[in-house]
Amino acid sequence: MKRPLLTVAVLYVSGLLIADVVPFELTSLLCCSFATGVVALACGSVRPYLLGLLIMLVGASNLTLHQAILSPYDLRVLIGEKAELVTIRGRLVQTPSQRLYEFGETENWRTVGQIELESIRRNNSDWEPAYARVAFSVPDVLAPNFFAGVRVEATGVVAPPKRPIAQGIFDYRSYLVRQGIHYQLRTESTNSWRVVPGLDSPQTASLTDRFVAWAKVALASGLPNEDEPLQLLWAMTLGLRPALTDEVALPFMRSGTMHIFAISGLHVALIAGMLVSILRVVQIPRSICGLVVIPLLWFYTGATGWHASAIRATVMMSVVILGWMLKRPSDLLNSLAAAALLILIWQPFQLFQASFQLSFAVVLSLALLTPHFQQLWQRLTQPDPFLPDELRPRWQR
Repeated sequence: MKRPLLTVAVLYVSGLLIADVVPFELTSLLCCSFATGVVALACGSVRPYLLGLLIMLVGASNLTLHQAILSPYDLRVLIGEKAELVTIRGRLVQTPSQRLYEFGETENWRTVGQIELESIRRNNSDWEPAYARVAFSVPDVLAPNFFAGVRVEATGVVAPPKRPIAQGIFDYRSYLVRQGIHYQLRTESTNSWRVVPGLDSPQTASLTDRFVAWAKVALASGLPNEDEPLQLLWAMTLGLRPALTDEVALPFMRSGTMHIFAISGLHVALIAGMLVSILRVVQIPRSICGLVVIPLLWFYTGATGWHASAIRATVMMSVVILGWMLKRPSDLLNSLAAAALLILIWQPFQLFQASFQLSFAVVLSLALLTPHFQQLWQRLTQPDPFLPDELRPRWQR
């Protein structure tokens, strides 16, 4: 089979879509998957069809697993649909980012991020276990010691996201649920937050955070101050868009060029090309080039926030570089399917994100349509074999 991963990806996505429309019980799906796998091993004549069914069941099971309530301490069991003033403890999923909002001539900063809950305290009672991923929003900017992996404690109001006030308006609640987030935490100020000391809490920021901080300083070197051009430079190279105000971002949104701030195949291809060129200039062998370049590409993808477009491009570039190392050809559709499978196995909810859909739709369209346009161009520009060379147009000689 020329493109085996393409078939696997289509079947897996079909399972995700079916599970999103039809609610299944997790236990039933797991039992059906196990039974289908056993029968597929025993019956060779129908094995291809059963393996296809098994892939669909695995996709449905994965999505259902991410949606199911597996613990009695799940926050959906403890709090339900009400809002409640609580104190929570947990770990920061990622380093919080800042957002700049403009109201007239007033500029307000807010810090946003996500917490993986560990425990909760209600009504000044004892701490009790609690499990959920909670999105939070804080007025002003948190201190620099709040970074990914740190255990924190915060007091505020936990509540489910608000539903849209009218049909057809953007449903922010569904958007968060698609990311596995069912609650938001709102606090009055940064004074409601503190870092919980402990041996299991990292003392310094991660390597990717330190790289981003160094890169910001390096890009700002020689510039007079932190102005709008510098913020645009940070956004286009590091994916940092918090400081882009509505005034700056609006022209890009109106012109349909906001995508230039998304870390995508352009960034990954440029970095890979520069790294490979430098290593080849100093006569580093192909095998060593690949072993150096691929980890650096994944490091850049992690440092810029693990965006779907960046992961897709990095997976595809990794496949291309591996083929180049081993002197084996690569296939664009097969590489695209590998990228989709990797992302959807890790985070099945990505299938319903606009960034994932647009990113893969564009590359899929290019992969399917480009060969036909190339053939059409060759037919239109093919010279007449009976026409002497001196009579042909100069661009055809």
